[in-house]
Amino acid sequence: MNRFPICLAIANPLASSKVETVLAEDGYEVLPFRNAKEILDNFEWRHPRYIITDRKFPHEFSGIDLCREVRSRYMRPYVYIHILSLKTSIAEIEEALDAGANDYSIKPVSPFQIRARVRVGLRWLDYIDSITSASAQPIGAV
Repeated sequence: MNRFPICLAIANPLASSKVETVLAEDGYEVLPFRNAKEILDNFEWRHPRYIITDRKFPHEFSGIDLCREVRSRYMRPYVYIHILSLKTSIAEIEEALDAGANDYSIKPVSPFQIRARVRVGLRWLDYIDSITSASAQPIGAV
């Protein structure tokens, strides 16, 4: 079990269930949400560290909006955001990354790809935490 629960917001319930199952099989705690806005609305209650979200939701707050809100309001602890999308154009990928996404996967995403990218994201969070805690130590502290 990892110390960071993974918040998951995927518009298609079947796709969401598949990703949730893959992650749960690997021992991750998964917190499913209906959409990106629901993750933001629950941010104060449970500050997520790792988010996987769709780029767009029908007639709703998007994963791109979530990235922008998280990056403008919540600097610490750091949140890793992975966007999933059917969009393959460079401009759309660039928009997500410019909004603050750490990763961008084009759907459909294989179980192997989800597993690998989650491991990379969790290593990134561990690294960020290690340098953040090290920088809080006085110089010369052991």
